[in-house]
Amino acid sequence: MRIAFFKTGNEIGINRHVLSLLRHWERKGAEVREFDLRTEDTQSLVNEVLEFSPAFSVDVNSTGIIVGQQEDKKLPISDIFGFVHVSIFTDDPLLYFPPLSDMKQANNFLPVVCDLKYVDSLKFIGIEKGVFYITPFVDKESMIEPSGEKDIELIFFGPVVDPQVVINQVSQNIPQNILPIFFEMGEFMFRNPEVPVLKAFDYILSMFNQSFQEELERWKSEKPDDFYRLLNDTAMYATSRKRLYLLSFLEGINLKLVGEFQCELADGHERIEVSSQEEFLKVLDRSYIAVLSFPFSTPSGIGFTPLEVAYMGCAPMLDIRATLQSFLSPGSECISYYPMDRADIEEKILYYLDHLDEALEIGKQARYKILEKFNPEDRAEFLWDVFSQILEQAQMRDQGG
Repeated sequence: MRIAFFKTGNEIGINRHVLSLLRHWERKGAEVREFDLRTEDTQSLVNEVLEFSPAFSVDVNSTGIIVGQQEDKKLPISDIFGFVHVSIFTDDPLLYFPPLSDMKQANNFLPVVCDLKYVDSLKFIGIEKGVFYITPFVDKESMIEPSGEKDIELIFFGPVVDPQVVINQVSQNIPQNILPIFFEMGEFMFRNPEVPVLKAFDYILSMFNQSFQEELERWKSEKPDDFYRLLNDTAMYATSRKRLYLLSFLEGINLKLVGEFQCELADGHERIEVSSQEEFLKVLDRSYIAVLSFPFSTPSGIGFTPLEVAYMGCAPMLDIRATLQSFLSPGSECISYYPMDRADIEEKILYYLDHLDEALEIGKQARYKILEKFNPEDRAEFLWDVFSQILEQAQMRDQGG
């Protein structure tokens, strides 16, 4: 089995875990070759891919999709050359609508999502093909081993962007008559943290009068890319509102902030600058508790970052949601909180700061869970079986033809 990996520079941060799948497939006997799409000579690249003649090509978040011309039609090269293109979505496909717009009619496209709600995003974009689901995982080879030495009590993960920055951006990019739905959707999502942006859009739009709905539909049909950007900006705005709101509860508490912060620091808060993945992991290694707030681009799953936190033996403090129990058990493998409940957040923060031994035990149990249940081998083996079945079916069709 030949597998081409289309490298775009998108394989950093949490996306680096996907590379472990390639290593597993090589151990299974696949011939894996990387093709760097960051080249100006696209034709030579396509010729190299054609010469390699892969059965499958793989990318992260659809960033490796290549489109060519055939009989005056734009087609992905996977359809032109007859191989299957696999996109592994570690993030919401709505964020990657430009390349996906060329895959609506593709025959040989296989999306693999790491959050079940991403299926809704793909359908919304117009991709109705079969989708496979794998839960996030941690590649041990790209991690460091915990030292067990901790001297930071509490950290908070960004990015945190001032919501006004998002408002300014949206106000400049969409017509003023469309702007009301942005604010209504954003505030609705902020007050209802488990509502994804597509559900919020459907619900809020139904609240507007008929003339506004018709106006929005016209704008959406004329400016589809601007519409997708509006949805993504709304999700970013709601995430920013939620995270800034959470930070307001923690004023006066000795808190280390990690990641991008485009807002004023409150009393007691201090930024820790990290310039590499290794530095980020070392901060986790030193920390007892990491407060995380799910972005709206991770609507129902666990995401990769909480798994990295747990792997380093740091207790993840996560928004409680209906699906959380299926990933990490609140109270034993993570600390859960209600995002809109100030009393719940303050009470749990103060309790575990006074009982760091209990936070340490939660971090240990979380690490055990990651090592046991969230390894790349299981996901790679599942996809290997999918690939093998596709090849078997193709061979049967060829023999039958």
